[in-house]
Amino acid sequence: MGSKDMSGLATLRLIATVFATITITMTTQAAVSEAKYKVKIIPDVRVPMRDGVELAVKITRPDAEGRFPGIMEYNPYRRIAKPLPDYNDEYPPPVPYLAERGYVIVQFDVRGTGNSGGYSTDIYSDEERQDAYEMVEWIARQPWCTGKVGMLGKSYSAVVQWQVAVQNPPALKAIIVRSANHDVYTDWTNPGGAIRPYMFESYGPLMTAYNFAPPDIDIVGAKWSEIWRERLDESEPWSIGYIENILHGPYWQRRSLQPGYDRVKCAVFVVGGWADWYATPLLKAFSNLNVPKKAWVGPWGHYYPEEKLALPGPRVDGRYEYLKWFDYWLKDLDTGVMDEPPVTLFIRKYKEPAPIYLEENGFWRNENTWPLARANNTPMYFQPDWELGTEAPEEASDTYDSYEYHPAVGIAAGRHGRGNITPWAMPLDQRIDEAYSLSYTTAPLEEDTEVTGEAEATLYVSSSADTAYFAVKLCDVAPDGTSKLVTDGGLLATHRESHTDPKALDPGRVYELKFELKSTAYIFEKGHRIRVNVTSSDFQNAWPAGKPAVNAVYRGARQSSHLTLPIVPEQDPKLPAPDFKPSPHPDPKLEDIPRPEHTVTQDLVNLATTSSFSSPSGTPVRGVNRSSFTVSHRDPAEAVIRSSYEFPVPLPGSEVNVSAQSTLASDKAAYHHMVEVDITVNGMRHFNKSWSVTVPRKLN
Repeated sequence: MGSKDMSGLATLRLIATVFATITITMTTQAAVSEAKYKVKIIPDVRVPMRDGVELAVKITRPDAEGRFPGIMEYNPYRRIAKPLPDYNDEYPPPVPYLAERGYVIVQFDVRGTGNSGGYSTDIYSDEERQDAYEMVEWIARQPWCTGKVGMLGKSYSAVVQWQVAVQNPPALKAIIVRSANHDVYTDWTNPGGAIRPYMFESYGPLMTAYNFAPPDIDIVGAKWSEIWRERLDESEPWSIGYIENILHGPYWQRRSLQPGYDRVKCAVFVVGGWADWYATPLLKAFSNLNVPKKAWVGPWGHYYPEEKLALPGPRVDGRYEYLKWFDYWLKDLDTGVMDEPPVTLFIRKYKEPAPIYLEENGFWRNENTWPLARANNTPMYFQPDWELGTEAPEEASDTYDSYEYHPAVGIAAGRHGRGNITPWAMPLDQRIDEAYSLSYTTAPLEEDTEVTGEAEATLYVSSSADTAYFAVKLCDVAPDGTSKLVTDGGLLATHRESHTDPKALDPGRVYELKFELKSTAYIFEKGHRIRVNVTSSDFQNAWPAGKPAVNAVYRGARQSSHLTLPIVPEQDPKLPAPDFKPSPHPDPKLEDIPRPEHTVTQDLVNLATTSSFSSPSGTPVRGVNRSSFTVSHRDPAEAVIRSSYEFPVPLPGSEVNVSAQSTLASDKAAYHHMVEVDITVNGMRHFNKSWSVTVPRKLN
């Protein structure tokens, strides 16, 4: 059994290439549609569906006669609103840009949300997916449409593109998917099998408030009260469905792309960011799809690359890249987009950890494949004296290192993909968490070493409990000792065989766990060290396992735990450098970026840790989300999230306030979820309703 003495590190030499900075070469741009049209916005179109429910539709189009390709975008975020004074400020950023260049953009609110009719009881409902198919065909039939339709969107508006594409409406020719999961359960709600706290801290109460709010009278007109009444009578909080489906199964499968890649027939352009949740699922989708395709991953968080707050930078003008794609597939223009290398990546390098970056260190590079064909999968073994190296262990004994499960480890891990609520969510110096982790570290590297792809953890573990979570972090240790998180992953050991049928652990028995870390593209520089941390919690990102435990990681010859790294030996010299236009926005200043309130506190008497967060929403409508997440050190089964979303909605002569309150609490046996909606009009209560559900933990 090891002690945490970091001295005596063995020398490790990894063969790698020293990378010089790549200069972005400016080349002659291929022909694309020019900005030759004035823009006309029609904000109040109503389109009936098969059952009579009317969707609220906003059309942004060239102010000219003729037929144009259509582009569809939809979500439940109440974005169908009156036109802004300057149409260039419309959201998302590509909308006015594409309209000026000869496209008709059709946006709509999901049924039961925003200004649409009907009601909503669940995320990505069957009815919603049918509506989307009908809307593609409706667009294609319009006299202003050429009959060709594309889709564009981020986050929710990206995920739904998979749901439409697998239905194969005949008019759908090309999509641009920015920030999407490909398996709703594993990529979003329950990565590694553990509940993602964000679903109940932020997203759940936000959507409850939005879905119970009244429509916009200026858009809907006299029907507004009828629409709102039905919404209040019939809607249900989406978070009820999340907690009632804490295992994978048909509920999540029919909302997911995976494994139905072969059902997609249209051309696909995926766009991701390393600081977002969804780079990995986008790249997985890209590698599995058998259609014309392109992948682009930058340093950004949950933003379009051209947005003002597309941080970390460098920001670029993604609108031009979308135009090239749509011109090729919807207008039959030879823009050269399909002659370009199919994969473009931002390769990151070390930068001192901070809660926010205006710009990452690194450079752009093109590739022919994902995963990279030239990557060498190199096992890095956990070795005696807390060393990490390529030499497999020779000890025949069942050597192991053990640690006590501490449910608050993870406060330095950051909140990747917190949405466009805030870019203030990057990981901090990992030494805060390493005090309660097993850490294995190489000697200082003799050469720059690039890791690009998906690292895979192979752990041989045991636990004193029948359930345990194992988290692995890959870190870059600078010469001054600072530990920067590069990528991470985790797995509930009870989900080692499947996410549908958890199996309890036999205390003391050794199990093999295999799971992938999030995709990355990163250079560990000469003189830095590679570190792998293993622990059993990822506080803020994974609900704590419900049993106190002493866990062990084995590293002998028979049970040699290791992390396999995709090490890239050299750059492909035949590929041209990427060529991007700059962002249309000036570089943001740190003082101009709204700061959330985010504190982590410890109760030294009751032995508990609480993460509290408060931030205005980043969507065009106003609202404030507040949450607190508390875990007990004495009994990790005792955890609770209390959250709220306050959403004021101005009406002519009235002020409506929609308040959504949410609690998720766990004990040894079950999860208990409560939701309350309280609506006031001019300070007087107008509506109040509450829901409560209890579900067994199911070894979670």
